Amino acid sequence: MILTCFRRLVQLIGMLVMLFGAPAVAAPLSVFADHGAAIGRATEIFPETDGRLTLAEAAAAYRAGRFAPGDSPVLNFGIGAKPVWIRFAVDNPTSLPVPKRLSIETAWLDQVDVYFQRNGQTVATALLGDVKPYAQRPLASRFFVVPQNFDPGVSEVFIRVETPDPMVVPLYLLSPDALRVRQTQQELSYGVVYGFLLALMAYNAILYFSLRSSRYLRYAIYLAMFIAMNVAYTGHGFAWLWPDSVRWQQWSNPLLMLAFGVSGLLFAIRFLDLRVYFPRVRRVVLGFCAVFGSLLGAAVLLGNQKAALLVAFSFALLFSGLMLVLGVISVRAGQKPAKYFLLAAFAAMVGAVLTALSTWGFIPHNSWTFRAVEVGMLIDATLLALALAYQMRVGQEDRLRAERLAQLDPLTGLNNRRAFYDKTSPLWAHAIRHGHATSVMLLDIDLFKQTNDVHGHAFGDEVLKVVADALRRFVRHEDVLARWGGEEFIVFLPDSSTEAAGALAERLRIAIAGLRIPHAMDVIAVTASFGVAQKGEQHATLDALIASADACLYQSKQQGRNRVTVSLSALAAAG
Repeated sequence: MILTCFRRLVQLIGMLVMLFGAPAVAAPLSVFADHGAAIGRATEIFPETDGRLTLAEAAAAYRAGRFAPGDSPVLNFGIGAKPVWIRFAVDNPTSLPVPKRLSIETAWLDQVDVYFQRNGQTVATALLGDVKPYAQRPLASRFFVVPQNFDPGVSEVFIRVETPDPMVVPLYLLSPDALRVRQTQQELSYGVVYGFLLALMAYNAILYFSLRSSRYLRYAIYLAMFIAMNVAYTGHGFAWLWPDSVRWQQWSNPLLMLAFGVSGLLFAIRFLDLRVYFPRVRRVVLGFCAVFGSLLGAAVLLGNQKAALLVAFSFALLFSGLMLVLGVISVRAGQKPAKYFLLAAFAAMVGAVLTALSTWGFIPHNSWTFRAVEVGMLIDATLLALALAYQMRVGQEDRLRAERLAQLDPLTGLNNRRAFYDKTSPLWAHAIRHGHATSVMLLDIDLFKQTNDVHGHAFGDEVLKVVADALRRFVRHEDVLARWGGEEFIVFLPDSSTEAAGALAERLRIAIAGLRIPHAMDVIAVTASFGVAQKGEQHATLDALIASADACLYQSKQQGRNRVTVSLSALAAAG
């Protein structure tokens, strides 16, 4: 009994030693498996605390059990973290070497030193990082990719990472074919993102040059700055645009993050008309940009990348919230396009916050959280494009409405004199060119001044509106009816002879004479006099024809009113 208890005690102590005293060793990765997920949980990590370690010192620290197991698929140590060593093992149970690709899918790491060991001996080394020209990479990739043939047995991989940037280390161990497929899928997805945004950018640039509205130019710049920022932190810029500009590669991320945010706020100022609606808010926004611009400028002058990144990430988070606030206050102020802006700002904010927090290390880093800013930006860009289209449509409707109002008589709703000339100019040119019969009718309400004096101007306005309604009912759709001025009206009659125009005038005279307009306890009758003239050789211009019709109207007035007078020259020509 005592012996049994003693044995159990020894077993318990052994288990405790294994749990707390011995290093936790991750199982080796098999060369036969393509690890589509990041392998962070299969690694052990050790941060440097007392100066730079050599590979031998790091290996000794691992043997001493000082490495801790990786606690997440994607290793994330935050901004400005101390250099860190990462170790994992790879098992090849066959008798032949197996080719694999070690891919570290973060584009902004300054120094990445990779060592492959077998039986304690270093068999291969790769010194990478974006402090080195792009051409020095062993494989052309926007990420840090190292090819390695793993010999039979167990190999060890030691990686040392150093960077002032967010130290995010997504490790993948894949076959050459699997890596090729993975990279192709990634590039296709980026092609969709960049293609959509570039198309929107070009479209809005064209609108700016066509309409000369700065909101389209600012939106195009906003999209361009997002693309520039994205290609910088994804590594496309270093691979495609500045492969030899190592210094720019170091500073491009914080500088382009600030440029993107500033361009977004400048677009918001113009789109939401903050200068008009919220001038104080506009000054606050500009001050916000100036403060963070100054802080980032100071960090650049001092050469402090860590400070620059902290400023840029802080600005990015506050920028997203500020855009949302601008949308809220504009919606509350009753700006209809601001609803689109608010939804766009919310989508962009969610995406930017998720990406920033995952990169900073506050939330798990994966494809969805890291690329959330792109999804948010696609939604943001789409909604803002709809908002700009809505603004354009509203602007066009307002202009058309203003043009219509400028051409309408406000009392009767008929065309005014300007609209009459605008609409008859092509009809007159057509009649001259083809020799078509064309007539003009002028009419004047009889004794209108007396009506105003006896019954008041309000009743006089009512008379004008009633007469205008009567005219609308009788003139043809192709005729041009307008209020000529005061109590005078004019009708342009294309393809109409004197007989037809005179007959229409007589019908109108009878209709007006039959009107009974209520006033107080009575009804009032009115009459009108008419003058009609047809285009003849003596009418070189439309004004000449109108003058002939006016002369006929004058005769009707002189002959007792409430009658139609037709130009004698027109009748003679017709006969």
